[in-house]
Amino acid sequence: MPTEINLTPTASYLEIRPTGAGSQATASGVPATELLPARTWGAANNCLSAALLVHGLGAHSGWFEALGRRLKVRRIFALAYDQVGFGKRRAEKFVSRQQWYDDLASAYAYLQTVVGNKPIFVMGNSMGAAVSLKVVADGLVKPAGLAMFSPGFDGHPDRFKLSYRLSTITKALMNPEEEVALPYTPDMVTRSESVRIWLNNDPDMRFSPTGKMLLELLKLSMSLPKVRKVDCPVLMVTSGKDNIVDVKACKRLFDRLESPEKKSHVFSEAWHDLMFDPDIDELTDRLLAWTTHVGASNGDNR
Repeated sequence: MPTEINLTPTASYLEIRPTGAGSQATASGVPATELLPARTWGAANNCLSAALLVHGLGAHSGWFEALGRRLKVRRIFALAYDQVGFGKRRAEKFVSRQQWYDDLASAYAYLQTVVGNKPIFVMGNSMGAAVSLKVVADGLVKPAGLAMFSPGFDGHPDRFKLSYRLSTITKALMNPEEEVALPYTPDMVTRSESVRIWLNNDPDMRFSPTGKMLLELLKLSMSLPKVRKVDCPVLMVTSGKDNIVDVKACKRLFDRLESPEKKSHVFSEAWHDLMFDPDIDELTDRLLAWTTHVGASNGDNR
């Protein structure tokens, strides 16, 4: 019997004040005055650990609903936020990819204040995995572990063709605020028909980001081959039927990445977004086993 991907909202909503809010500017050079809309699942005071969920390109924090409620049941307090340019922050001024890094650091700092000394795991999906890897590798946050789902280290060659890349770069240089349609549709994100219907009616989905945003994402992708080491355990999970990201590029980067401990798994029948895949229950069980193992390895005595 297929697993139901129920996306009826169960999250609690909050707004996070960015690190350095007020007159102080973040590393991006933009004053950190905008609050970060976020969702949480579970109870921070009763959790075994916490997960900071970082969404992918075109998505928003609400896409983690099915995963968040499953983590809650397993006593993993989950927090997801909208990255600048997406979700409820679509209208915010976008300057550079550094804002995405600042967002993650601010959400992580907030999470630390509510869970105390409980282990925090950064979990990024697609583009969110690329942002997460960069932030963790640069030491802007120091999580107990890093999980990456269908990492957006590079686009699938059949989708992100050279002609598309060159056209996007040209548009970004000539008119950086012009919106550019992504080279794939929501129907390619998941094999679940009910989720496809939900996605096509999602008012906060953004599958036409600006040229500037796509150019900054390209720069982020080009910087990732220089990442050689992270100081925490890493879990990478990929999909066997992914036609959005380049799974081979994921494996190449993962194979050369140095970390205290690495694990990977392929869901052979899954499509790109594992948050929306019938394999989500197995994914969540694997996350629980991994976070429990990492916590025990780090001397967690809870």
